[in-house]
Amino acid sequence: MMKDRDMTELQNSYPAATHSLPGLSIDDRFSDLESLTLFLNGRGIETKNTRIDRYQKYLKIASDQGVDNVDHKSIFKNVTDGRFQHGLDWYLYVLREVDELAHILNGLKVHVPNGIDERLKKIVGGSDFAALDKNSESRNVQFELRIASYFCLAGFIVRLDTETDIIASRGRQHFYVECKRISNSKQLEENLLKAKQQILARVPIKKRILHKYYGVIAVDVTRVAYSHNGLTFGITNDHAREVVQSALRSISEKIERIRFFSKKPPIIQCWLQIHIPGLIESPPQAFTRFSSLFVVNSETAISCKAALLLLHNVYAGTDFSDPRESPSRKINTELNLPAGTQLWLSPNISDLMFTAGDPKFYKSINEKSADDFDKIAETLVGGIIIKGKEYDFSMIDLVAFLAKRPDGFVKQLCERLAEDDDLKCRTELLCMLFLSKYPFYDSSSDE
Repeated sequence: MMKDRDMTELQNSYPAATHSLPGLSIDDRFSDLESLTLFLNGRGIETKNTRIDRYQKYLKIASDQGVDNVDHKSIFKNVTDGRFQHGLDWYLYVLREVDELAHILNGLKVHVPNGIDERLKKIVGGSDFAALDKNSESRNVQFELRIASYFCLAGFIVRLDTETDIIASRGRQHFYVECKRISNSKQLEENLLKAKQQILARVPIKKRILHKYYGVIAVDVTRVAYSHNGLTFGITNDHAREVVQSALRSISEKIERIRFFSKKPPIIQCWLQIHIPGLIESPPQAFTRFSSLFVVNSETAISCKAALLLLHNVYAGTDFSDPRESPSRKINTELNLPAGTQLWLSPNISDLMFTAGDPKFYKSINEKSADDFDKIAETLVGGIIIKGKEYDFSMIDLVAFLAKRPDGFVKQLCERLAEDDDLKCRTELLCMLFLSKYPFYDSSSDE
């Protein structure tokens, strides 16, 4: 899982990645669900035939047979949405759900709040995927537990047994947190003002001596930023992070005019968060991102400095790393071809290059039906046989490779390929396709 905070302005270019990101395996995520199931069952909450159970079945098969070999519809029988077409689509949507549940469990391992059981009973219900959830109660509660988990991990005493969504306390400092999941930008003002009124009504009028009380509004704006509530993409990890942070900044600008802060009792911060899965192109990698941006009440920033520092540590001071994460791997930048290596390239490579290098074709791929996409994926443009092992490259591989290259590079490559006798260029193209598709290739694996 990736968690990031407000970053610098969106750049026009990003340094090429040199290493992969650390990450959890499918087996690790399956283990997380097993732990969650034991936790829930131990508190008398049944998970059999719930979405938790279905995620486990999916991950077990994906681990044993591969992501592309799961019969998804036999597990998620009610999912007919067009966004779920390919094995990778299903995997990313499951990843989103499982990683959020694992984050919640991590907090509960540190501290179990009063009132947790009623919330846990609700999160096992709901649709299998947030993108399809029309009855939002289950996901609303799940968001409340997601935010509560941050406070649990940071050592706060958390209460979930009052009218307030979350009361988080550290010493004599008490934070009244109202959580809102917002579906579109038109609902921003209504929900922020509602959260304000709820905090004003629930913060105690009679305060204990030396105790201080603050209001915080936490808002999931995933669907405001991404109306499809689906997936996001990035060329590199830095780019993927900035795409989401840019969306958060845009939303923060929209809410500037809304008077959702107060001085007494002080509502000191609005916590905007996006939770979304996605893909990084270089190197190819799936991720789940929890991105946050914090809007501070300028009128109370000085008088509530200590409280804001505590809130900062809830996010920035917590170690979200996982000892099970696989270490990052260096991306190969060269390929040594042993004696006996065989290479082949389509005789129509010039025409295929022209098509694959067209930005309109690249864009149209994402809009095609599953059958049309499969036809493109089955069109082979070349291959390499190293020590008897075949590595084929499809039209999709060629499109993905060219999409990451400057226009001048693509044009020059097409011109060189048009020359029938340019064997060097053909060899270079195949090697570049190989390194693009297999960035962590280990030659010893072919021994």
